[in-house]
Amino acid sequence: MNKKIKFIFCIICFILSCVSVFLINFIDLFPKNYLIVIIFSFLFFNILIFLFNIFNKKVLNIIGIVLEFILAIIILFLFFSPIKIPVLTYHDFTLVNPTNEMQINKKVFEKQMMYLSKMGYKTLKLKDIECFIESKCNLSRKSVLITIDDGWKSELEIALPILKKYNLNAVIFYLGENVDGKNQNFMNLDDLKRIEDEYDNIEIASHSYSLHYDDAYMLDLSEFVSDMKKMKKVVNSKYYAYPNGMYSQKYMEALEKEKYSLAFTFGQNNTHRKLTQKDNRYELPRLNFSTDMPLWKFVLRLNWYK
Repeated sequence: MNKKIKFIFCIICFILSCVSVFLINFIDLFPKNYLIVIIFSFLFFNILIFLFNIFNKKVLNIIGIVLEFILAIIILFLFFSPIKIPVLTYHDFTLVNPTNEMQINKKVFEKQMMYLSKMGYKTLKLKDIECFIESKCNLSRKSVLITIDDGWKSELEIALPILKKYNLNAVIFYLGENVDGKNQNFMNLDDLKRIEDEYDNIEIASHSYSLHYDDAYMLDLSEFVSDMKKMKKVVNSKYYAYPNGMYSQKYMEALEKEKYSLAFTFGQNNTHRKLTQKDNRYELPRLNFSTDMPLWKFVLRLNWYK
């Protein structure tokens, strides 16, 4: 093969690489930070191949082709690997330094939400997760579900305006016993109505009526059912998050009996990973992002956590 043919081959290889990157971007296969790595990898390897062909260094030429082949295999592997959806979990929000591991500072939270917006992530609704778990639809790899537990007042005052600012969807798993407004740290019925009127990007779902205490997951079936019936008078939703992330077989039986579609766990003692299509609909895992986490760690957990 003479140098002219080798040169043409290099140009064709480069064009195909660029087309591949374009297609990857078009189908939302990777977040944009992955695309940057892939683009520069393709450019680097093709430049190597070009130089190796020009100088007719056969050994180096073979190395360059092998490297590009390996990169192609990696891309194919990522393309055909199962889609995993990160379900982000938040609780309380603060304007000052967090006083416990369940609080997050407003500025930290806004940086995280700004990242999701700038990187083009699709923030899902619960019906999207239900459709995905039932294998009725596929989701983009650049998808994320934002969940906020308990119904703290700070969620309404701090988190929701930020979510609306960046046009991001989220769900609040509300604890029903606070609806009467006696505990002023939590949202009441008027607050829930305000969310319904002002925030069409926010869903309200169940975090139980009054089971947010240790060992509540060990109750009898009838007690779970009773609590769920109470909760439906406050928030009539078919989606659920276990208080403290703890659950039992009887708990799941009660959810099925009351026709709940999905239930989410939480915490290091339970499955702490991304959600897959093979997960049990009543054992859906979530990732904790409720600490004073630097942005680089947020990005790593979002993109690289199992």
